[in-house]
Amino acid sequence: KLSTVFVGKADFAATSTFLWYVARIRAKLSVTRKAESGKRRPYPVDHSNEDRMRAVLFIIMAFWFLPVSSQTLKIMGSDESFLPFYYGNDLSEGILVEVINEFTKQTGIAADFVPMARKRQAWALERGLANAVFANPLWMPLPDQMHAVGPLLTWRDRVFAQPGRRPDSFDDLEGGICLRRWFVYSDGLEGRIGSHLVRHDGYNAQQMLQMFLRKRCDYIVMNETEFRFLAELGDVDPEPYSTELIDAEWPVYLGILENETALIEAAEAFFSTYTIDVEAMLPRLPWPDR
Repeated sequence: KLSTVFVGKADFAATSTFLWYVARIRAKLSVTRKAESGKRRPYPVDHSNEDRMRAVLFIIMAFWFLPVSSQTLKIMGSDESFLPFYYGNDLSEGILVEVINEFTKQTGIAADFVPMARKRQAWALERGLANAVFANPLWMPLPDQMHAVGPLLTWRDRVFAQPGRRPDSFDDLEGGICLRRWFVYSDGLEGRIGSHLVRHDGYNAQQMLQMFLRKRCDYIVMNETEFRFLAELGDVDPEPYSTELIDAEWPVYLGILENETALIEAAEAFFSTYTIDVEAMLPRLPWPDR
């Protein structure tokens, strides 16, 4: 598609230049014919119109060959979703979805979330299937080609415990712990698994939380916003389970391909005055489909 666009632009520019030369030749022929017929112009030939035409065509050609901006913010999200930040069919619900909807409303720039497996995100950026991602700059695909806007919020994985258990450090963790299958956790936590902790894996956040609330494990590690969102949807008060023990914490940015200058400028301007109010958004988020 991109090659087709550039061919169209080249054809347009060439056609415009050709028409300008035709108009110039016709003007010269007209003056020549009048001179040959004995008609003399009472005033010098005015070339101002010709100069203006040349300037206009130059501007058109310069604009036509500028690098193309997508004009649409195409944000990659995990194809497994991340509650409650983005989820649902085509990642159409969630905190970050609402944020980007407000971005579109204020800037007029269209935006979409694109479900994409993590291992294919760099490929998607290179192929033009996407141009942005919410992540920490250290873990963005093609980090050398991304401009980071933010930080916009903090991702925090917290240890939650059954009532009556209040660990102050990872050394206090003993018993069963519910974790997400294939996820890697902090060295402090991983070092306890096998010797002091029995790992119970869940395929997704909902399954993990069900196992924990049914007391199949003594602890669970989840993003604190995710835990609170799912617990409140199930009419469960999350506070009795919360501890001060944090497994991981990092700032989240909106990474945009650095050649998308217009999108970067719009995002920087928008987020310079916009604050993500997670507390206000959580109560109105819909129940996830899965």
